[in-house]
Amino acid sequence: MSPTAFESCPLCDSAASVRPKLLLIDEAWVKRPGIDARLAYFADLRVDDLKREAIKSEPMSQFVDGYYCNDCGKGFVGDAVLKDSRRHYK
Repeated sequence: MSPTAFESCPLCDSAASVRPKLLLIDEAWVKRPGIDARLAYFADLRVDDLKREAIKSEPMSQFVDGYYCNDCGKGFVGDAVLKDSRRHYK
């Protein structure tokens, strides 16, 4: 699933300085004994927050087609690739 050319930055709400970019995100969260469950939220975005069609095959599964805003210096993905049931980081 490749990004469209007209996605707006979530910070400045402008698409003028946004460009497509391959982004590295955190691995999927797997609950394990002895690991604090709060760490599931210790990332901006994890692989398991993405829809299946947005996840690349191994070994590239932590890379996602996204965007980068040159004005804000922030990478982001479009809402179209995010699961409705994803974690919300606030």
